[in-house]
Formats: sequence, structure tokens, C-alpha cells
Amino acid sequence: MTEENRRSLAIANAYSSSGDYVIANVRVTSIEPAQGLLHERIRLIPMGRFATDRVTPAVDLKLLVNSVSGKQTVVFPKGQRIFPVDVTTLLSGNQNRYPFDRYLSDVELVVTAQTQKANSLPEMTAEDDESDALASTLVIGTSDLNQNETIPIKENFVASLPGIKFGGNVTQQDPYKLMHATISIRRANNVISVSIVVMTVMFLLAISIMVMVLRVTASPGAINLIPLSLCIALIFGLPALRNVQPGVPAIGALSDYISFIWAEFIVSTSAVVLAWTWIVRSTREAVAKRGQ
Repeated sequence: MTEENRRSLAIANAYSSSGDYVIANVRVTSIEPAQGLLHERIRLIPMGRFATDRVTPAVDLKLLVNSVSGKQTVVFPKGQRIFPVDVTTLLSGNQNRYPFDRYLSDVELVVTAQTQKANSLPEMTAEDDESDALASTLVIGTSDLNQNETIPIKENFVASLPGIKFGGNVTQQDPYKLMHATISIRRANNVISVSIVVMTVMFLLAISIMVMVLRVTASPGAINLIPLSLCIALIFGLPALRNVQPGVPAIGALSDYISFIWAEFIVSTSAVVLAWTWIVRSTREAVAKRGQ
């Protein structure tokens, strides 16, 4: 009942302005760990002298965002309704560590408005260039600021997806009024719990079948083939049980090397041992009957 509140993220930058600014509502729509992509939807709301109303800008607005698919620049013409923009940013992380995989993503925004005077990039030292390159993935050029002024941004960042836990913060980087949202992503606690339970069950099933096979092969009487049928059923049943894990990637993740691959190996080996034990004993009994 309270799982959504524990995994969701809703943050806003500490903001103070004279009333002339732009609200940027950013919402995460989906995540693709296999492709290393995070999808967001951005909606701008102009305020003060930049707005005719909440959906119509009074000047030409330009949004710059560090999107890796589509355009990094979106223009909202004066007097026309502002539409939401779908963008995609990169994820850094290793999906093969499921269910303990973690990711990081940076979402960076700059909004400019057309002005009559020409602006130039502030002078930057070599140290500033190096620190800016490490902290930012959105590069702002002279053409972006030519006859444009950067607008203060009040950013609201919201992320809520089943099975994913979000964390992070939003900061403003001068001198461009660039909004930088750093987002951390991992599996939700319930997903990790389910994965651990499934891994434990798979391993215990495999060990149980192996013990049954060892007892049957050690007994001097007739071979009971019920464990063999269980082994064959588990060979095809374990992949289905593995896929119960929410959002599990293709075979080869950390959880597979902990449990699934070993379970399949134990069950398959037990089936082969029991089958050949039955073959050897049946052959001996047939030879003994012929000798009599």
C-alpha cells in the first residue's frame, strides 16, 4: 500500500526570483537499462514578462537539453501554445548486476529568450573548462546565447515507476542558469526481496532433487524413476521460475551465476546420473536372468 511513496522521487530546486522565470516540469516516463536510456517528458510554463498566459509565451523561448535522441534544441514561438517535449538521457550502470544494479543519469536544462542585445559566453579559465566538462554533458555555444538571454528556471522533477527506486537532487550551475538534475536509480526493495526468494527457492529445489537421486542410486533395490521425471520437469520449469523476478534481464546476470545456472546444472546432472544408473542396473539384471 505504501510502496509507491518509498520508491518515488519528487524534488524541486531552491528558488527565488523577481517573478520573471520559467517553470520546467520534468517527469520520468520509462527506463531502458539494457539500452542505457532514461526517457523524460518536459513541459515549460512561462511566468512574468515571458508569459502571455501559462501555456503561451510572450517571447520566443528556446529549450536546450542534453538529449541523446532527437533534437537538443526546441523552439517555442511567441504566441503559440507550448507543447510537452519527450527527451532521452543516458544511463550509466551495469545491468548484469541485477538485482543489485545501480544507475546514474544527468538531466540538464537551459531556457533562453530572444533579446535585442547580443550576449557572449562568459570568460572561462582552463580549470573552469575542466570542471564544467566533468560536471556537465550539455555544452552551450556562442550561437545559443547570441541575441538571447538565459532565463531563471524553477524545476520540478518527478519520477515514479513500478519496481524502480529513484533518488537525486537538482542544482543550478552559473553562469548559464543551467539546471542540473542528478538522478540515482536502483531496484526497489520489494524487487530485490522477490529476486532473493526466487534464487533461494531454485537452489533449494535443485539440492532437494539431487538428494533424492543420491538416495535412489544408493539403494540396492529397484530404481524409482519418479526423481527422474522431476528432474526433467525442473529442467524446463526453472527458466519459468527465474522469469518470475520482476524486470529480470537476459540470462547472464549476477543472479543467474548465484543460483539459476547452478540449479540447472545440478538438476541436469542428477537426471543423467539417475538415467545411467537405471540403464546399468537393468543391463545387469538382464544378464543375470540369461545366465540362469
